[in-house]
Amino acid sequence: MIRFKEYLERRARRAAFVSVCLAGLTVFGGLFLGSCANEDLGKDNDKDGGDRNAAVAFNVSEAQNDAQEAAAKTMPGAPVTRAAFSEQLGMMNLTPADLTTQKLAAEGAAGADLCLIETTTPGVIPTQQGSNAHDTQTAAATAGTEEATAATRANITTLKYLGHFSSYGYRGTTATSFSTTPNWFYNKDTNPDGTLVDPVYWSWTSHHFGKFYAVSPLVTAGYTKLTVSPETYASTPYVDFEVEPNVTDQKDLMTAFSGVVEYASFGVPPTTNLKFHHALTAVRFAVGQNLSWDKTIDKVEIRGAVSKGRYTMATDADGTDAAWNPDYTSTGTFSLACSVNTKANPNVIIVGKPGDNSTTPGDNYTFYMIPQTLTGKGVKAYVHFTDGTEISVTLTGSWKPGTTKTYKISNTNSNWQYTLNVTPTLGPVPYNQTDAGWYSVQSYRQAPDGTQQAVAWKVVGYQESTDGGTTWSPLSDTKPEWLDELPVKEGNGTTWSESGIATIQTSFIDKLAAYNKVLHDANAKGTASSYYDLSTHDYKGNPTARNTANSYLISAPGYYKIPLVYGNAIKNGHDNPDSYTGPSAPVMYYGTDVNLYHFKDHNDQDITDPWITQTNGGVNAPDDAKIVWTDQSGIVEASSLGIEGSGTNAFVHFRVPQDKIKNGNAVIAVTKGGTVVWSWHLWFAKSEELNTIPMVNYQNKTYSFTQQTLGLVYYRWEVSTCSKTRAVRIKVEQTIPNGSPAVKQSGTITITQTPGRDEKKFGSTLYQWGRKDATPSTDAIADGSYSFDGTPGGRSIGYAIQHPGQMFINAQTNPHYYDWCNATYFNLWSAKNTEVSNWWNDNTVVKTIYDPCPAGLKMPASNAFSGFTTTGQGTYTPSEFNVEGSFDEGWTFRSHSGTNTIFIPASGFRAYSYGLLSAVGSYGYYWSAVPCSSLDYSCYLDFEPNKVNPIHDSTRSHAFAVRPVAE
Repeated sequence: MIRFKEYLERRARRAAFVSVCLAGLTVFGGLFLGSCANEDLGKDNDKDGGDRNAAVAFNVSEAQNDAQEAAAKTMPGAPVTRAAFSEQLGMMNLTPADLTTQKLAAEGAAGADLCLIETTTPGVIPTQQGSNAHDTQTAAATAGTEEATAATRANITTLKYLGHFSSYGYRGTTATSFSTTPNWFYNKDTNPDGTLVDPVYWSWTSHHFGKFYAVSPLVTAGYTKLTVSPETYASTPYVDFEVEPNVTDQKDLMTAFSGVVEYASFGVPPTTNLKFHHALTAVRFAVGQNLSWDKTIDKVEIRGAVSKGRYTMATDADGTDAAWNPDYTSTGTFSLACSVNTKANPNVIIVGKPGDNSTTPGDNYTFYMIPQTLTGKGVKAYVHFTDGTEISVTLTGSWKPGTTKTYKISNTNSNWQYTLNVTPTLGPVPYNQTDAGWYSVQSYRQAPDGTQQAVAWKVVGYQESTDGGTTWSPLSDTKPEWLDELPVKEGNGTTWSESGIATIQTSFIDKLAAYNKVLHDANAKGTASSYYDLSTHDYKGNPTARNTANSYLISAPGYYKIPLVYGNAIKNGHDNPDSYTGPSAPVMYYGTDVNLYHFKDHNDQDITDPWITQTNGGVNAPDDAKIVWTDQSGIVEASSLGIEGSGTNAFVHFRVPQDKIKNGNAVIAVTKGGTVVWSWHLWFAKSEELNTIPMVNYQNKTYSFTQQTLGLVYYRWEVSTCSKTRAVRIKVEQTIPNGSPAVKQSGTITITQTPGRDEKKFGSTLYQWGRKDATPSTDAIADGSYSFDGTPGGRSIGYAIQHPGQMFINAQTNPHYYDWCNATYFNLWSAKNTEVSNWWNDNTVVKTIYDPCPAGLKMPASNAFSGFTTTGQGTYTPSEFNVEGSFDEGWTFRSHSGTNTIFIPASGFRAYSYGLLSAVGSYGYYWSAVPCSSLDYSCYLDFEPNKVNPIHDSTRSHAFAVRPVAE
C-alpha cells in the first residue's frame, strides 16, 4: 500500500511540473501570437488546412420535429383532416396505412381472455415541443453530460439529448462531380451542436461542393455492433447494425444526409443541414385500462425477431430512399426486466425497474428493433409474471422505421379505439431537489380509416402516501402541500405527447441558527470590572481549583480572563512540573536522542516556572495582547484584549459580545515588544460538547472521548422537514368515456420524495503533531490572519510558539525530513514517553504544556481508537468496520464492548506540502499522543467511506484533527 506521505509527495512534484510547463507555455505562446499578428488569417495559407474562417459545421435537426411543428399549427381542438394528417406523416416518410391498429390474441391457458392492443404512432417516443419547460438550446448545451438525470437515464435519443455522432464528408468540384468514397473525411467525431471535435475547413481554391452523411450514436472501434461501410467503399454508405439482447444496452440509431452543399462565398461557411431520421422502430408495452388481473410483471421479451441488418443510407436529403435489408437468418430474444403491477398501473408504459426510494432513479427504456416483416416469421411478445404465469402473443404486420409500436395488455373486450399513455416521472426525488422530472401524457383516438385525432385529458385527483407507498389516502382534488402546481394539468390531447416538469418543495430547518441562539441567549459571564476566570471554572461553569490549558471552551457572551500560565502547568490549583519536564535519561532511537528534557519557551529557553511572567527571572512578562485569527467576525472584541495584574496574578482578558457570539474559533496571543510569547485557542460551542463518552478499545481498555471533535465549527447546518419517504399519485383521465359500460381511460403519475439528512458545511481546528497551535478549518479568516510558511529546514519549538498563526512545511532535512521541527522529539504530547518500538500501546499519556486539549482532557494513546474495527487493525472490509449506520461525512463508531457510540466527523486535513485544506467531509485523520515507526512519523486514526484504520501512521508536518480523552 502506498504510504500517505508518498502520495502527497508525488502530488507536489506533479503540481511543480505543471507550474513549470505553464510558465514555459506562456512564453512560447507570446512569441507565437506575436509572429502571427500581421498574417491574414482569412486566407487559404495552408492548402490542405483550408480556410480558417470557414469551418465545416452542421445545422442539426430531427425530421419528426418538423412534422410535429406542422401539427402544432393546426387550430387547438379542431379535428385534423385526413389530407392534413397525410401531409404531416409525409415529412417522416410515412403514410396513414403505416399506422396500423389491431387486436392480437394471447396464446395459452393463462392468456385465454387476454389480448394485445397494438397501436402505431409516428415518430420515436415523440414529445410535443411546445409544452416543454426547457428550451432546445438549454438541452443541447447539457447534452452528453454524465449527470444521472431523468433524460440521460433513458435510452431515447432526441435532439435535446443528442450525444456525439459520426460524420462523413464527400468533396466535389461541381454539384454533380463527387467522389464515390468519403474522400474529404471519414467517421469524424462531431459535437451535438454540429461542430467537429477536430475542425475541418472548406477550401476556396478547390472543391467548392460537399455532401455529408451522419450516424448517431458515435461509431467507435470498440463497439462492433454498429459499423459503417469502409472508407474505400465506392457507393452509397451503409450501416451494419446488431440489436443488443438486453434493452438497457440498446441504441437508438439515427442517420442523416445533407444533400449537395456549395461553398459559394469566400470565408462564409455554407449552411449545411443534417436532418436526422430515426432508422429503427421503437416498441413499447403497457398495461391496459380494463385488465382485470392483479399481478406483477417482472419481464417482457420479444422473441424470434431479426437481430442484424444492413441499413443503406439515403441519397435524397429527405431520407425517402433509405432502406433496410434485415437478416432473417439472424434472430434473437430481447429482454427488459421490470416490476409493474397490472392493477396499480393502468395505461402506464412499462419502461423497466422503478427507483429504490433513494436517490437512484427508475429506468426509462424502450425496445429499439430493426424494421422488419412480422407476419409468418414467428415473432412473439412474451410477458412473465412474478407468480410464474406467462403469456405469449404472435406478432403480425410489420415494423416501420421512425414509428412507435405500443402493445397494451388488455382483456379481449377492451375498447382499443381510445388511447391514453402516461409516462411516469423517473422517481424517487432527493429531499434537496425541486425538479421531480418530466411527465408526459399521450391521448388520442383512431378512426377505422387510420386517421388519429386528439382526445382532451385532465388531472382529476391526488392521493398521498406518508409511508413510502404502502398505504394511500382517498382520491382528492387537493394536492399535498409539498407538491407544486403542475405546469400542465390538462391538455387537448395529441398523438405525440404533452409534457411538463413536475416540481416539489424543499424545506429546511436551520439548526445552526438554533445552535447559535443557545450561545446568544446564555447568561453572560463576568463584567467589565470583574472578569470571569476560565481556569477556575469547569466547562459547565462550576467553580474549581485552578486548571490551566491551551484551549478553553466558551458557551456564553461576557468578560473573560485567562491566567498567563504555560498550557496545563497548573493542575488542581498546584504547580504541575511534569507537564514541562521530560524523562531524565536519554531516549535513543537510531542513534538520536529523542527526549525533550526541558520544555521550551518562545525563546527556546527552558521553562522554569508555570507562570509566563515568572519563568527565567520574569524576562518573558507580556506587555500586550492581540488576535491571531478568528473564523467568525468580531467573536472576540479586539479592543477589549489586554493584560492585567503581574507575577502570579497576571491575566489576559477579553470580551465576547452577545451580538457576535456564535459557533466558531479564535486564537489570541500575548506579546512582549510585539513578539508572541504564548497563545490560546478559544472554542465557542455548547458546553455539552466536552461531555465524555466511555469507549472500550480492542484491548478492552476504556477511553472517555469528548462528545465532539476539538474546535468543530458549523458554517452551515440544515435539516430537511421531509423526515420519511412520501409520495403522491396524480390521476389523469380522458374527458370522453368509451366502451360499454362507458369508462374514461385513466392513468397515474407517481412522484416520490426521499427523506432528508443533515446538510452541513463544517470543519475543525487542525494541528501539526506536537504543536499546541490550532490551524483554522477555513481559508476565509474573519479577523487576524493565518498563513503557510514554505521555508524548508524546519523550525524550532520557540519559533513555532512565536508564530501560532502559521503552519510549517516539512523540514526536508534528515533525519527529521517529514517533521515540521528542526529537531526530533518523542515526548512533545506525552511528557514521559520513552517508547521507541512498541508504537501501538495503552501507555499512560502525561499531558504536556504543548497539548492542545482543554483542562481535564488530553491527547489519546495510540491504541485509543483500536475498537473502531472488529479486528483492531486497519481494513477495507465494511463488515469489519465497528460502526452504526452508513458513512455520513463521518462514522458513528461503536464501543468494542457495551452499547456506547460516538460520531467522529471527517474533518479533513491540511497537507504539509502547501497547507491546503482538503477532504473535509470525506476523510478523517486524528492524531494520537505518540510517535510511530520513524523519526518523523506519528500515530493516528485514519478513516474514509471505504476504509477504517485505527492504527495508522503519517508525517508529523500534516495538520490533523484532535479528539480529546479524559485525563
